[in-house]
Amino acid sequence: MWDLPTINYKSPDTGIETTITIQVKGSMIDVECAMPRFDQRDLSAIHKIAYDSARAAINVVSFATGITLAVVFDQLVNENGTTTAFVIHHPDLGKLCTAYTMEVNKEFAGVGDVLGIILREPGLFLALDDLITSTSLHHLITVNSARSIEGLRHAMTPVAMSRDQEWEVFRTNLNLDKNYIRLITDHSIASRHGEGTFVPGTITAEIARRSWTIMNRFIEFRKRGNLALPIAEFPLLTG
Repeated sequence: MWDLPTINYKSPDTGIETTITIQVKGSMIDVECAMPRFDQRDLSAIHKIAYDSARAAINVVSFATGITLAVVFDQLVNENGTTTAFVIHHPDLGKLCTAYTMEVNKEFAGVGDVLGIILREPGLFLALDDLITSTSLHHLITVNSARSIEGLRHAMTPVAMSRDQEWEVFRTNLNLDKNYIRLITDHSIASRHGEGTFVPGTITAEIARRSWTIMNRFIEFRKRGNLALPIAEFPLLTG
């Protein structure tokens, strides 16, 4: 790509200011963010800005060619010129998965059993895919998390029921109260209707945490033969 404009960005919500320069050569994308000040705590927000800018440029190409293209950042060059590998990682979310483990030395990992459950159930596959996709595309956190939880609700209640009855069964089996789920579903409304409403990072982080927790409980529910989770092991989650 050529003749790409310099982007001057200032966030009214975070106060972050940066001048963005994008270079695209072959399959390599370089996004430089020049800033009057840099705080390591702002790295997540800066990543979102740089990633959105790069995606916008590549989406222009995709629209004109019909070729589906994706953007993946694999290196970070800091202000001192040091290059490190870059990967999107949410260890705090990974710790919420207790239904199975990836640790090979554990007596019971359960990966194969869980994969079997997911492959047999298209609704669960889609719900999990929505949830994982939301962690790499931050704009999708509110919409995908809500859609994922709604998908789990449908998967749990295949018999025709009213929406309220489905939610009641879902909450009872997984020990959840209404407000715990409503934080997820209510914040998705504006985005589902095409409104670019800003949702603070603290809220999206909590939405992701709650959605991950509910998914983990649903997997436990399936593993236990679709029996309601015991309250002693899975206390009521309130919001």
